[in-house]
Amino acid sequence: MLEYFVDLLKISLPILYLFAIFLYGLAFFLDEQFGIRNRTRFLIVTLAVHLVYLLSRSLLTGHPPTTSVFEIMSVVAFTIGVAYVYIEMMTKVKETGMFILTLALLFQVVSSAFVKAEVKISPFLKSSLLGLHVGSAMLGYSALAIAAVYGGLYLMMYHEIRSNKFGIIYRKLPDLKTLENLSYVSIILGFIFLSIVILVGYVWLPKTVDDFSYSDPKLIITDIVWGIYFVALLSRRLMRWTGRTVVIVSMIGFFLTIASMVVVNVFLPSFHNFK
Repeated sequence: MLEYFVDLLKISLPILYLFAIFLYGLAFFLDEQFGIRNRTRFLIVTLAVHLVYLLSRSLLTGHPPTTSVFEIMSVVAFTIGVAYVYIEMMTKVKETGMFILTLALLFQVVSSAFVKAEVKISPFLKSSLLGLHVGSAMLGYSALAIAAVYGGLYLMMYHEIRSNKFGIIYRKLPDLKTLENLSYVSIILGFIFLSIVILVGYVWLPKTVDDFSYSDPKLIITDIVWGIYFVALLSRRLMRWTGRTVVIVSMIGFFLTIASMVVVNVFLPSFHNFK
């Protein structure tokens, strides 16, 4: 019975996220009152359903949903949604919701399509340090994803201003400075959590994993991504990089992060594939 319930939620979540995006789109493009009144409420309901799904899946499998890349994608989709709601409530800026939630939808669609019901539990999965390691990774990935979306919106508005074409993007979105600051704060949060991931990994994993290797593909890509964000943050302070340069660098770092999550986990051997 629980398995059917989890499958039902797995199928429902992409539909719920799609309808939430539809409501934010109604408000963004048409100033439709139905969308304006209900967009945040429906998103909160969607996140509540998503939380029930993650908890139910944990009960079904006997472990947190963090043992495969497709389980992790669902957690990332959830944390992106939660982080966005927090940002929306703090800043009162709701015009970026459609764009950020589209990213959450993409993660959840891939997760729902390919995730499997893993029931075998490795003793390794019971470690509290694994929770810190994986939890920090989820928060870091989500923050960097949001930073990338804000960066993309920044570049879209920058292009409109340079082209003297002041369309709906210019009229509806916050100004360039606000988008830059939102992206910058998200990058800082993502960098902090990514640093925790790397620190815990280097200190704890060699003592725990028999086949640990410093040449592991995921480890190398994660270090490269961390270095890219470190350079971006440092250069913004010391070299006075423009907002446009910083957001471009951050988007490159995010796409490499996706490569770490998907390509390495699916196609390359790694001790991170815990079984």
